[in-house]
Amino acid sequence: MDPAAERNDMAKATQVKICLALVGIVLAVQGCREDEQNRPLLYDKGSYRGQPDPPLTDEQVDALRQRSAGQKF
Repeated sequence: MDPAAERNDMAKATQVKICLALVGIVLAVQGCREDEQNRPLLYDKGSYRGQPDPPLTDEQVDALRQRSAGQKF
C-alpha cells in the first residue's frame, strides 16, 4: 500500500474518532440539563412531595357525585 494512502486512511480514522468523541461529550452534557438538577432520585413509599392540590369547590364536588352516580352497578 502506498504510504500516502496509509496516511490518508489514518487521518480519516482520526477524524472519525474525534467526531465520535464529540458526539459522546454532547450526549453526556445533555444529561446534565438544569431542570434535571436537584430532583429526587429516591422516593419515600406512600408520600407525595409535590404541590398540594387546591380544594374542590362545592360545585365541583356535586358534579363529581353526579358523574359517579351513573357508574354504580
